[in-house]
Amino acid sequence: MLKKTMIAGIALFMLSCGNSNKEEQNSETSGVLDKVSNLSKIASSANKVEEITNKLKGLTPLTNDELKAVVPETLNGLKRKSYNAGGLSAVGGLSSIEAEYGDDIKSIKVGIMDGAGETGSAMVSLLALSLSMNTESENADTKTKTTEINGIRTLTEDTKRDESVSSSIKYLYKDRYSISLDGNGYSLSELESFMKELNTSALK
Repeated sequence: MLKKTMIAGIALFMLSCGNSNKEEQNSETSGVLDKVSNLSKIASSANKVEEITNKLKGLTPLTNDELKAVVPETLNGLKRKSYNAGGLSAVGGLSSIEAEYGDDIKSIKVGIMDGAGETGSAMVSLLALSLSMNTESENADTKTKTTEINGIRTLTEDTKRDESVSSSIKYLYKDRYSISLDGNGYSLSELESFMKELNTSALK
């Protein structure tokens, strides 16, 4: 049931994005083919996602101290200026931590959410489905795409506006932990170096 609901919901969203402008017919046709391809990928990965979700429901979320081990006092040379563990505990008992590095001009925010439990497993399953698709979009300032970084499937965003830059990377670790990095003043290629420095080995 969970698998069918997720597929149906995403399929409805994706297929509702077209319009009837004849001048854009070729573009729309290409877009529909991409959507069909993505729906096929979703269907093929849905069984695995459902299996992951059912497994995570029965697990016990990590404690705040266990999550703190992942965000060291310095990250790739930047000092940690703040952290907040357990900030989402009121939302279905989610186990999470956020940490910020750098200063007011350039900074890196790291967010980790444990997918254990009912609520956490549902949120991780949505991210897993998003990562299973091959998506790419671009507007005047921002490029968004799913890609692989060091063999890890990620959802990335790279923004360049005038002289300012920002970026983000989101991925799953051990099919359980949702990890995000947001860089203010850092390009996507620069943010990748911070991704490597996280102490993910502390996540059991």
